[in-house]
Amino acid sequence: MEYITFLLIGMIGGTVSSLMGIGGGIVIIPLLLYISGVDIKTVTAISMVHNVFASISGTIFNYYQKTIIFRYSVYFGLSSMAFSFLGGYLTSFIPELTIKILYLAALTLSFVLLLLRSKITGHKVKPSKSDIYKIILIGVVAGFMAGLLGIGGGFLFVPALLFFTGLTMNLATGTSLGAIIFTSIPGLAGKLLSVDFNILFGLTVGLGAIGGARLGTYLKRKINHFITKIIFILFFIVSFAIVIIDIFSRIN
Repeated sequence: MEYITFLLIGMIGGTVSSLMGIGGGIVIIPLLLYISGVDIKTVTAISMVHNVFASISGTIFNYYQKTIIFRYSVYFGLSSMAFSFLGGYLTSFIPELTIKILYLAALTLSFVLLLLRSKITGHKVKPSKSDIYKIILIGVVAGFMAGLLGIGGGFLFVPALLFFTGLTMNLATGTSLGAIIFTSIPGLAGKLLSVDFNILFGLTVGLGAIGGARLGTYLKRKINHFITKIIFILFFIVSFAIVIIDIFSRIN
């Protein structure tokens, strides 16, 4: 039953990852934390395994649907690689409560950016030189947060792609998955060096992510984006409440 649970969690995360282009970690971290019962550091490591599988399979599916621009994936990816490894490696040195608070901050930022996406749709045919520098800076921040929390980095990648490059939502989410490959692999390397976790559980979640990524790519063409956003907002509200209650119970 444990492996079935991890497989289903991976499928949910993979579906959201491919549908929204945010890596899936934002979704599966609370699921792993409060359903599987493992500690937060192990959760971030398993989530990073999931991100590797989800981003690679999601990128392949988006490539065949022509909803990815690899040039922008590389801009973000290369700027985030080293910092993703650093974040993954530092996981073992940071208190669990601090990691949960940082996750809550990332969850909040992702929620705000999700609400703002309709207002930051792209307006440029080609990013300027200053925009590229901003993209690189965002890649650095997203890479470190991705490595530390196991969340992929897409919660920052997608809004930046919409604003700075003028991509449509479908192209932005697909391109974000391509960038997440660059953050998830070195981030996983950092986790393997610093976090002791059951690799079989991670692989089970990863296998679920492959099926979920295929489903998410299909649903992206079928489901009205407004409905997707509403479902996602409801999930954020529930996750936010659960993590807040958990943090305050530990503080008190």
